[in-house]
Amino acid sequence: MRITDDLVEQLYMENNLDEEKIVRINGKAVIIKYLVSDVLALILGHLFFARNYQLPYNDIYTTLYPESLLGLASYLSLFVIVCLWVFAFYLAGNYANVARRSGLQIIWPTLSTSFILGILLFYLLFGITSFDIQEIYLSISLKYIFIVFALVFSFRIILIFRHYYLLKKGRIGYYGIIIGNNKRARRVVKEFYKSKQKQGYLYVGYVAEDEDAGCDLRTYLPCLGHISELEQIMKNVSVDEALMILNKTSHDRVNKTINILRQKNILIKLYADLNQVIKGTLKKQNLEFFPYITICSNSMPGWQVFLKSLFDFVFALLGIFVLSPLFISLAIGVKVSSKGPVFYKQTRIGKNSKPFVMYKFRSMCIESEKDGPALSSSNDPRITSFGGHLRKLHLDELPQLFNVILGDMSFVGPRPERKFFIDKILPFAPHYEQLFTVKPGITSWGMVKYGYAQNVEEMIERLQYDIMYIENRTLVVDMKILLYTIRSILYGDGK
Repeated sequence: MRITDDLVEQLYMENNLDEEKIVRINGKAVIIKYLVSDVLALILGHLFFARNYQLPYNDIYTTLYPESLLGLASYLSLFVIVCLWVFAFYLAGNYANVARRSGLQIIWPTLSTSFILGILLFYLLFGITSFDIQEIYLSISLKYIFIVFALVFSFRIILIFRHYYLLKKGRIGYYGIIIGNNKRARRVVKEFYKSKQKQGYLYVGYVAEDEDAGCDLRTYLPCLGHISELEQIMKNVSVDEALMILNKTSHDRVNKTINILRQKNILIKLYADLNQVIKGTLKKQNLEFFPYITICSNSMPGWQVFLKSLFDFVFALLGIFVLSPLFISLAIGVKVSSKGPVFYKQTRIGKNSKPFVMYKFRSMCIESEKDGPALSSSNDPRITSFGGHLRKLHLDELPQLFNVILGDMSFVGPRPERKFFIDKILPFAPHYEQLFTVKPGITSWGMVKYGYAQNVEEMIERLQYDIMYIENRTLVVDMKILLYTIRSILYGDGK
């Protein structure tokens, strides 16, 4: 069942949410509004500051401009400074999930970024110019920070008040689904439609937990299918959040459901037992008309994501250039040692379960899988003599630098697998789907601590290290894994 705009409007009218259809909140459009708001505030702030303190923008960076552009030095300098501010706000995560932030939640990110960049820019200004100012540097830089912060924050708070006004009036909102059809789910749905706090939400349907048991919620919402069909349902339904109200005993089902929703970047709300909240077992941060817990995504901060992507691209490009003689030598070695192509191409499953073609130096004889997909072992007769050395030193993985440049892989991340083996793993380890929330990597914590897996059981054992990485990933952890990998290559510890 595909949820089209016409069906959403029909559901909206049938459930009497309001006389006017709720417009779905577009997260990207909200970010663009914040971006435009920040640019306007920054331009006004810098013009005001330059006028009051008569800063010589024409004398700044003049050595960087050709003579024909010296008359535009003021505008070019202002453009560069505004771009630096916007870039700093992006790295600090100011544009992440802005549609759901309140006024209080933007004070500290805005203030901290303004303070750090304000101090750096102002002292940089005095460092590259001979311009003298009567007031002490710290005093005037604090005034600069205050002006920028006050204007940026004011513009942002206007957008937030406008956003929440439209939410309260029921003109805009988030689309969601309810997962579960037990008695608690029915009670929550009934309370939702009775509550005056339902503005800003439109639940387009529910996913039944059991085929023959549970409550019929079709009086309130249409049934989109059963939980066993969730992956296909999520391909057909475009929603912003999911409210999970599943039975207490279905822990595996809860984990599998969360993994599927995480891949779709859907906000997950897990209904909490009120007794547990009162006793203090669960910490609840949302004061809604019913208690729930928001499932965290454990994602890297925005600035770390940017630096990781930049590191991947730059060092992959640099690696291909510097190691080109080694590439040629290994290619000759593969070609001379056995018949067949130099490179081995194989379809693997990457981020968000998307397939991609992964490249390696061929380390096995041709037609090594004529009887079907098979994992390798340490004494695998299919491995060529030269291929054995490649695998021991992990040099067969070098062509994956091209995968990094293409954006399919990262230097560090869970090793990607073929769909054939993933289908064998999932029945025993549903949490394997958590690996699809990040880019796969050339090396991983699982490869460092465990090495190549020789069967499905070992793949499941290695999985614990990859899950540990996902839950704790930072740039520092990535550097640690890279250093361990280099050590493994130098000492020939590959398995």
